[in-house]
Amino acid sequence: MKIIWHGHSCFEITGKDGTIIFDPYQANSVPGLNPLKLKANLVLCSHEHEDHNARNCVETTAKDFKVTCIETYHDHHQGSRRGKNTIHIVEFEDMKIVHMGDIGCMMDDVSKLKNCDVLMIPIGGYYTIDTKEALKYIERIQPRIVIPMHYRSHEFGYDVLSTNEEFIQKSSNIVYVDDYLEVHKETKGQTIVFKKPRN
Repeated sequence: MKIIWHGHSCFEITGKDGTIIFDPYQANSVPGLNPLKLKANLVLCSHEHEDHNARNCVETTAKDFKVTCIETYHDHHQGSRRGKNTIHIVEFEDMKIVHMGDIGCMMDDVSKLKNCDVLMIPIGGYYTIDTKEALKYIERIQPRIVIPMHYRSHEFGYDVLSTNEEFIQKSSNIVYVDDYLEVHKETKGQTIVFKKPRN
């Protein structure tokens, strides 16, 4: 399985099972990122904010996948400020992939997420959980591979978000990759930091 990061919370996973896009962003919705033009068999959007719902930017050829959805909140106030958020759990290439979307709260029950092969989790704060909360989730979920998302860099992202620097400092087994990662059942546990988005 290949995981491609297109920036922000947008990931493409592709392999013999097909291709899935998570949380594509609308053109001009994320400062510093170019418009998307992608192809996939399925598009999964965690919620309907413009930086996560650009289904129109993905040409789709439908194919069935096993997807489990968990409804959560986009804030710490039962969704009263930013609405709901959907976590997507996908079975892909005999692995369990979890995309946390724009989760902004701490869940009591993480049993469906535990021991996943890949966890994509926001760390930037303000709109979502921050690094401190993300690390608590990681400790509880025990994923094999962690990929932080929804943060700011010097080239892109919202000014109100934190960078990934604190997360890197407090994480272990950091592996830097360019804009994509190949994952197999034998891939060892690691925390992935993409050097740049494919954009």
